[in-house]
Amino acid sequence: MSLADKILLVRVKDQKLVRFLEKVGYELIQAAELGEVQPLLETQPFDAVIFDGIEEVDSANFIEFIKSQPKLRELPVFFFADDSLQLRELALKHLERVIPFEKPYSIGSVASKIATELRLRKFAGEDEATATLSEVNASLRDLTARLKKDLEEARSIQQTLLPKKLPGDKRYDLAASYEPLEEVGGDWFFVMKTDDEKVSVQIADVTGHGLSAAFIGSMTKLAMMASQSMVPHALLTQMNTLMAPQMPEGKFVTMFSYLYDPATGTVQYARAGHPPGLLLKRKSNEVVQLLGDGFAVGFFEEAEYSDQQAEMDIDDILIVYTDAFPESLNMNGETYGTERMEEFLKSLPPETSSADTIAKLIAHFEEFRGGRILKDDVTIVALRRKE
Repeated sequence: MSLADKILLVRVKDQKLVRFLEKVGYELIQAAELGEVQPLLETQPFDAVIFDGIEEVDSANFIEFIKSQPKLRELPVFFFADDSLQLRELALKHLERVIPFEKPYSIGSVASKIATELRLRKFAGEDEATATLSEVNASLRDLTARLKKDLEEARSIQQTLLPKKLPGDKRYDLAASYEPLEEVGGDWFFVMKTDDEKVSVQIADVTGHGLSAAFIGSMTKLAMMASQSMVPHALLTQMNTLMAPQMPEGKFVTMFSYLYDPATGTVQYARAGHPPGLLLKRKSNEVVQLLGDGFAVGFFEEAEYSDQQAEMDIDDILIVYTDAFPESLNMNGETYGTERMEEFLKSLPPETSSADTIAKLIAHFEEFRGGRILKDDVTIVALRRKE
């Protein structure tokens, strides 16, 4: 890619995509409305167009507009549309170089396709006299290999954020599951045994997903390691102090932090804008939501976090998770929801281990969704008191 590659963004409001393209090195020119496009075309050349089809009638008008503009007809047009087959067919019918993406789209796949199309355009133009088909294919293979290598390195780095092994003890059992939506994700968790035999658990969810979220996840891990306390409310306060001044605009991290004492069954916890922990109390067969006050980490520099406490009896299970669970939809547009999670937990036999609890909950979650595509990373950590 050359620094001269210039992309016209028309009605694009996805700031994560915009920042990613800027980071890659494209020159971006934005137009909020169709009326701004023609004056821009008269003053500068473009290599590609990205258009967000917010409404079908606007999208159809834009397609007709492109047909009337000789400077645009030959450009690759990246066209974002909702689930509208008719709209996609309209674009494919009337534009030679349209590349449609259905929402929600993957920023990584969009960026890869943009790089590929611009490379093809370069060969078709500047190097038309000398580039053979084999050379074009070789160049595309090189580009794909570089993108794949970058993603693999990012995934490798992210894996170092996660614990290689969970602590074990006859008094409790621990289990965790982490599934990123893309090659890399914004979820993150950490579990460790402290010097006084307590268990420190952190779970975090960075806004968005993909490479930018993974990078901020790395910042979160570094901030945790730099903090001087494992006491949850103090830990979150110190992490927020470190991260808030450095956090990119519009980004933040929700977290749930707890410290479990296996000698007493006491759970000391704090929450930073994260979904509540769910504590299954076996004696009463009820689920207690572990709540607490506090802004998401990085959102507000002077945020404070409340110090909370709960008690676990034998066979009680505590789960902490990211918001993909309660917020995901099924084919009928219903959310999985916290209440559904609670009812399912209460249906499990008392002897169910942490690992089986997670496996059964995920299976129930998948069955509920009925094949509907996930839109977020899925992470969960479970702790069961055994004695």
